[in-house]
Amino acid sequence: MRVVVITSWATDVISGSGTAVFFNAFLAGLRERGYEVEVIAPNFDTADYIEATLKRFLFNTELRTEPRLREADVIIGFDYDGYGLDPAQRPPLIASAHAIFGDLHRWEREPIRTIVHAQAFFDRVNMQRADLVTAGSQYAKDQIVRLYGVPAEKVQVIPHGMLTPSWLPLVDAEPRQPNPHPIVLAIGKFYPRKRVDVLLRAIPLLIDEFPDLEVRIVGNGLEWDALHALADELKVNAHVTWLSHITDDVAFAREWRQADVFCHPSCQESFGYVYLEAMTLGKPIVAARASAAPEVVGEAGLLVEPENPAALAEGIRLFLRDEALRAEFGRRGRARAQLFTMARMIDGYEAAIRKVTAAVPAR
Repeated sequence: MRVVVITSWATDVISGSGTAVFFNAFLAGLRERGYEVEVIAPNFDTADYIEATLKRFLFNTELRTEPRLREADVIIGFDYDGYGLDPAQRPPLIASAHAIFGDLHRWEREPIRTIVHAQAFFDRVNMQRADLVTAGSQYAKDQIVRLYGVPAEKVQVIPHGMLTPSWLPLVDAEPRQPNPHPIVLAIGKFYPRKRVDVLLRAIPLLIDEFPDLEVRIVGNGLEWDALHALADELKVNAHVTWLSHITDDVAFAREWRQADVFCHPSCQESFGYVYLEAMTLGKPIVAARASAAPEVVGEAGLLVEPENPAALAEGIRLFLRDEALRAEFGRRGRARAQLFTMARMIDGYEAAIRKVTAAVPAR
């Protein structure tokens, strides 16, 4: 069977984040099952978010004349990719939902908020026209149904799995060295919905008890300047190490190895691969009790009230005080990570492909 996958978002993990992690696992999984997979992915530079989005819109307007789509048995488009295709003329389309722009635009500020609102419009169009919509969590499905008016029976929840990233085996390749002070690790793109600001505001509430606390933050993005300004305002820069993107596998693995606690205060995740990475490594997690976190993390982490620096600080404090508690939650995380396999994910997509092609004559 010939599957054509369309994504105008970046497919490298640094630029594309969780969606790119999914893309690479998804592609490998389909090919391992014997599918003939064609990829249409222009990979625009995402450094300028507005420019990249306009290019994504243009890419979609030109898809109607793409000859590779006519040869497909099924098309799988990421988010709004495929919205311009005529349902009467194209093969069956599965819309694979990741960003859910209608949900996340409430966190944004202008001018990004306007461009995200436009993406939400096309998200809605694509998911309403698609033959089937897939989502990585029940939370994501609920938002698609509520915000886009897509019938619940047309949205299939398929929890994500992931390929083992090249850096992950390196985490345990060397012994962990004793930290001279407590280390909290945070990783993610600097979008407003990730709420790195809440973590920064939690630091002053911790340093009386942990005066040498270090928060190491991996990532960059739209909020870089605003977050640095906030750290200056809070006078916490002595406790923050800004690492930007780390492209070296050994260096990235070292950050995970040495972290005492992993913290992710994000308020909007349709799945959240970073939770799965932390659980796989047995890192104690403090996260906001929001969006997909309860489904993915469950009892394997401390989930605290979102948007609440005091609650976040208390979760971090509990772990920093108690090594045995950290170890216990690390064991829980490793066990829970086993639920989110690539095989299970591809099983779900095979079922989705069978469903949408069942009424179409075999090619």
